[in-house]
Amino acid sequence: PPHLNKAGAFLGSWKAMEEVYLDHSRKFTRSGKLRRGESDGQRVIVSSIGVSNFGLEDMKKLVLGGSHVPPQIYQGNSWLVFHDPLLMNFLEEHRIFFQAYNVMDGILQKRNDAPAAHHVLSNLSRELTAAVYYEDKEYTPMISEATVVLAYFSRSSFGVIPRAASSSHQQENSSKAVSAILPHLTDSHIRQLKTAIPALMKGEDAHTSVAFMNALESSIQIHWVHPETNEEFLVSNIINPGSVEKQRSHQGHMFVAYDPDRTVRKEFVVGAAYGEDEFFTVEL
Repeated sequence: PPHLNKAGAFLGSWKAMEEVYLDHSRKFTRSGKLRRGESDGQRVIVSSIGVSNFGLEDMKKLVLGGSHVPPQIYQGNSWLVFHDPLLMNFLEEHRIFFQAYNVMDGILQKRNDAPAAHHVLSNLSRELTAAVYYEDKEYTPMISEATVVLAYFSRSSFGVIPRAASSSHQQENSSKAVSAILPHLTDSHIRQLKTAIPALMKGEDAHTSVAFMNALESSIQIHWVHPETNEEFLVSNIINPGSVEKQRSHQGHMFVAYDPDRTVRKEFVVGAAYGEDEFFTVEL
């Protein structure tokens, strides 16, 4: 009985699902047509079976424990894509299709907590809209931050079935809008999204990583320049010759490097996007 084996009760349920799946596989073709010699009874087509929200250890029991039909689909929170690499690697290794839920609520609702990360999505939505319009001026898709997120999951071969609360959401979430921008997603876009999406999930803002290497014969220190007042703020420790110091920053930020006597002054402007790194060498 299930109550006497709570840890393994799901295996019995899976066996019952296997029987249903195998029975329908015997009676029907993949297109839903009856195989020759079968009577037209209850036409309920079972094309695949799967699980939802299983942990890695339970998946191992199910897949490696001798099941006749392994799961073909796994439905899980979109959070898993970025924060449970062991489970995601296991699903990929065993060719189990991942379908994500909680994509919109889990990502876009935290835009106020991570405005820079949300800004990445906004910039990409405008850039991709322009790219699609340039290619086909008769088609103006409704591409939003949500469309960009769906395109990322689709390009990663994950399934997503988003809810739509309005007709505009239906257009933004449509396969037509997503398919229109997929050819225009570059490796740079993907790197930015790999930083922005998990930042929004956690409500922790995105940043760019910059490194300063001191190629001078004297020590230096790094100052950040306020974009509105031009006031300079010390942000680094003393960086000795040959040493490197890293800072978190944002695209467009300016830094200034000084030697102790301030006879050397070097300016640097961050050009790297979120999710990318930039390396500056302080030299004469």
